[in-house]
Parts: sequence; C-alpha cells; structure tokens
Amino acid sequence: MIGSPALISYILLNFILWTGYSVNVPFLRWKQYPVVSALILFVSSTFIFPITNFLHMQTFVFKRPVVFPRSLIVSIVFMGFYSIGLALSKDIPDIEGDKQHGIDSFSMRLGQEKVFWICVFLFEMAFGIVFLAGATSSSPFWIKIVTSVGSFALASILWYQTKYVDVTNPASTRSFYSFNWKLLMGAYFLLPLTR
Repeated sequence: MIGSPALISYILLNFILWTGYSVNVPFLRWKQYPVVSALILFVSSTFIFPITNFLHMQTFVFKRPVVFPRSLIVSIVFMGFYSIGLALSKDIPDIEGDKQHGIDSFSMRLGQEKVFWICVFLFEMAFGIVFLAGATSSSPFWIKIVTSVGSFALASILWYQTKYVDVTNPASTRSFYSFNWKLLMGAYFLLPLTR
C-alpha cells in the first residue's frame, strides 16, 4: 500500500522462498532437502530481512542515499551464523518424523548430539561477533558496555541452558529451539548499537 520497493521485494522474495519450502507439488517442498532447507532460512534471515528493511528505512523513509553502515554488516555476519544454527536445530526434535517421511536431515546423518553442539557453537560464535563489534565500536563508552555485556549475557544464558537439554527428547529440543528465537530477539536489540 505504501509503495516501498524494498518492502515489496521483502514480501515477494520471502513468499517465493517459503512457498517453495512448504508446498507439496513436484519440484517444490524443499524442506525435504536439508541443505536447501537450511539455505532458505539462511538467505531469508541473513540477507533478505536485514537488507530490505534497511533499504526501506534508508531510501523510502529517510530519503537518504544508500550507505551500508557497520551495524548492518555486523547484523549480516551475526545472522549468517545464527540462522544456520536455527536451521540445523529445527531438525533435531523431528528425527522420527524425518525417518518416516524419508527426509535425510543433518540430525539423521550426523546424530542429534553432534548437530546440537554444532548449533551451540554457531550461536556462541554469533554472540561473539556482537561482543567484538560492540567492544571495538566507535560509539560512546556506555553503548560499548551495553553491547558487550548484553552479548556476553546472551551467550552465557545460552551456555547455561545447554545443560538442561536432552537431545533425545523432542520436547526438550523443541524448547531449546524456541528459546534460541527468544535470544535472537535480545540480540536484535543490541545489533543496531554496533556502530
């Protein structure tokens, strides 16, 4: 309705990707292919979401020329690690359903325990990127403290939660997956501060 090319691109690109992911017709239903499934979440979260929303604000709302700030670059790198972790952790609780439907997920290939720790590593790397970006920021000292302490707190909370996850229990791993989305919301608060 408002005519923002960036927002229209966001909607169309995500519609195409997520329809291909979930629609059960020939050549689609990409969720049955673990690499393609992970790539869809990666591309959508790492590139489409931050770049189109940034372009909307920069060009349509503020009417400024496009200059990619450090906070956008940090957000893209952060989401690169975090979205792969989310894509992999999504399949950990679904191993029985994947067996029944013939889906060869990473959890099936590598085992739930190994995929779980790969996900934890990816999430912690993402928080480490925000920590380093915040600590080396040109922002005022208090913003450096907020981003560094905030990212360290999120990483610590994640690490603390790992001891309560039973990778063989679908309810436990689903809870862990949902919990990581909550941590992501906390990171969304910190990312714009990394200048």
